[in-house]
Amino acid sequence: MTKEEYLDFCGSIAGATYDQPFNEDFQSTALRHWDTKKWFGLLMFHNDRWIVNLKLKPEEVLFYRDIYEGVTEAYHMNKVHWITLYLDSDVPTEEIEDLTLRSFELTKSKDKKKTKKRKEAL
Repeated sequence: MTKEEYLDFCGSIAGATYDQPFNEDFQSTALRHWDTKKWFGLLMFHNDRWIVNLKLKPEEVLFYRDIYEGVTEAYHMNKVHWITLYLDSDVPTEEIEDLTLRSFELTKSKDKKKTKKRKEAL
């Protein structure tokens, strides 16, 4: 999966947005919930490869790191809850999309008022 394909997928998720929040870093892209601006992922260019950090349940983190070479300890994130996924690896596109959606769900607001506003806006 390319960076462009990945960003297209993320842009198609209802309630998701992305931006480049770091001064003088025009490659790293924060994947966010549009209402709370909370991150569900971080896309970066690292060691000449595109990676994305995604949040998972702790028991899923170890599972996915064991079955895919393209899933490793999270780069610059909490290693219990986050993974780093290489977009150009052995992880199938469908799995990348599924893991992204899982991260999106795990990081969405627990506040019922914000959830109601989000649904009304869609």
